[in-house]
Amino acid sequence: MKDEGPLIGVFLSLLRSGLYSRPLSPEELPPLETLDTHTWVEVVKLARQQSVAGLIYFAITLLPDCIRIPGDIVLVLMADAEEIRRGNRHKALVTDQLMSHFRARGLEPLVMKGLTVARYYPDPELRHSGDIDLYLPKDKIPEAVKCLTAPHPASDGSIHSKEDGVDIDLHDRYFDIHCRSSVLPNPGTPEATILMLSAHILKHAIGPGVGIRQLCDLAVAWQALKPELDPSAIRNLFNRTGTYRWNRLLFSFLEENLGLSGSPFEGERIQTGSLKTIILEGGNFGHHAEARKDALRAGNRRRKLNTLSRFLKRIPFSIRYSPRETFATVWTLIRGNMHF
Repeated sequence: MKDEGPLIGVFLSLLRSGLYSRPLSPEELPPLETLDTHTWVEVVKLARQQSVAGLIYFAITLLPDCIRIPGDIVLVLMADAEEIRRGNRHKALVTDQLMSHFRARGLEPLVMKGLTVARYYPDPELRHSGDIDLYLPKDKIPEAVKCLTAPHPASDGSIHSKEDGVDIDLHDRYFDIHCRSSVLPNPGTPEATILMLSAHILKHAIGPGVGIRQLCDLAVAWQALKPELDPSAIRNLFNRTGTYRWNRLLFSFLEENLGLSGSPFEGERIQTGSLKTIILEGGNFGHHAEARKDALRAGNRRRKLNTLSRFLKRIPFSIRYSPRETFATVWTLIRGNMHF
């Protein structure tokens, strides 16, 4: 999708509103006052592709009466929001049940990514959730696997299972990053949460693709945790892990498009067009790019070839912003993920 017309501007305005439970400013309202039905339909389509329909619905509940939205659009978003709520409640129930099984064996996995940051949203149940990601040290994994139904290894090295219809991924690595463990913060700390979310976005941005939902997670986590964080210490952490340039780009995007304040790179904003193109190109994890959709339908071999081709296509972007992760990730992909 090209960034043209009022669509992207309206979408981002609504997204910021839903993300922070903040009514639109007087400057943001005029484009919505004359928005036609076709553009509203495109806003809903984009919200679904980016897995943020719940946030867009929340935003329209904050709009003043002067903004007229077609009734069908409101009903569609309301239905999406209710489906997201039901899904989140079911996943929370499954997670609670699974955690009780772990605790019975003396295990206490850390919940990663989505469920970790959902509590930072104005309405956590409107955050579109995906898989449930859990972390345990490697020596605890064999015992934890006994709690899972039909566990099997996934291509990224995690253990995957499906519990009552919910995808569970058990990881022995908290960070999607290749560096010495001695420079990494303790899992579960505020610093670790920010690095974990940032590294996860990087992993997908240089590979099959990433959507704006994952960037929303980082934005709300940063806003919630920044009173506990020292910006200079965070910049040093990014420098030690080889992700300084990447995070400068990432936080510039969050400032420019998602209204993030108090960035650790305040005053150092850079151009973010390359990242915006990746996000708009494929939506949530790149699944909405036409070639990616065809590959996912075609089967495992085609999907893996498509993943490799997307890594290679993004090499110039990846090397510019995180060369170490680029080479490490591509090597891992070629070595372990391209077996047919």
